[in-house]
Amino acid sequence: MVWKPASLVPLLAFRFAQVLNEAGIPAGVLSLVVGPGKVGQHLAEHPGVDALSFTGSTQIGRSLMTICAAAGKPVQTEMGGKNAAVVLADADLDRAASNVVTGAMASTGQKCTATSRVVVEASVKDELLRRMTEHVQNIIVGDGMDHDVYMGPAVSEGAASSIRAHDAKARQDGAVVIAEGDCPSGDGYFVAPVVLELPHTELPIWRDEVFGPVLVVVEARDRDEAFKQANDSQFGLSGALFTSDIGSVLEAMDEIDVGVLHVNGESTGADPHVPFGGLKQSGFGPKEQGEASAEFFTQSSTIYLKA
Repeated sequence: MVWKPASLVPLLAFRFAQVLNEAGIPAGVLSLVVGPGKVGQHLAEHPGVDALSFTGSTQIGRSLMTICAAAGKPVQTEMGGKNAAVVLADADLDRAASNVVTGAMASTGQKCTATSRVVVEASVKDELLRRMTEHVQNIIVGDGMDHDVYMGPAVSEGAASSIRAHDAKARQDGAVVIAEGDCPSGDGYFVAPVVLELPHTELPIWRDEVFGPVLVVVEARDRDEAFKQANDSQFGLSGALFTSDIGSVLEAMDEIDVGVLHVNGESTGADPHVPFGGLKQSGFGPKEQGEASAEFFTQSSTIYLKA
């Protein structure tokens, strides 16, 4: 196995490889390679690589899918997301507000499963936004090594600039600021957590992945419209539903097009024992994790024996 982590965040991969080495993994079983994106492309094209598993952006994932298709290699991709949280009128609003903000702002929103859209039934919108605002205003942004800090910096200067640009463009397009946290000035790639209410769903920020702590909200007349708006995306990775009605849960299981659905919980998080992956432009090929992952990395043969 050759493992190439994202070049901006190699430390976790290095530490895990170090642990495996100390545990006695045989030499040559795992190689860790750190480098820019072109290294990953070279690995995908290399005839010595039999299969490829990728986690990252949809753009890069699609290019790697093309390479693997031309070479006849199995490929598994987990790509972008624009994950929606649907809050119905019968939801526990305290739980919904807390989990939506956590799902959007934890890790500075830099998770593929982070909550980036909220669809809320009109009758409870104002109250939900009031409670979400309280949570956002209590977020402390700063050095992630500080125990009191909830939200650290963006991963790079480019990421911080991109997040700010998406936020600014949405405001120019008519988005209304519902809540905005404080942000340190001076050195560091810090961005403020922001909640924006959109006048409609045609704004780019409703569709484009920001990968940062910018959460957008629209209202829905009823459950059916809420589910339709949740599906209004090229992505289908993760989602969340807040309701006290089991009938709505069963309906969501059939209607909301995501690979992972959390009921009354944040859209992030996954158990490693079960399949993980998305639909539409969020994933291609077999799912990651659990038995699905083991099957992807295993070659099977059917044998007929006549005595």
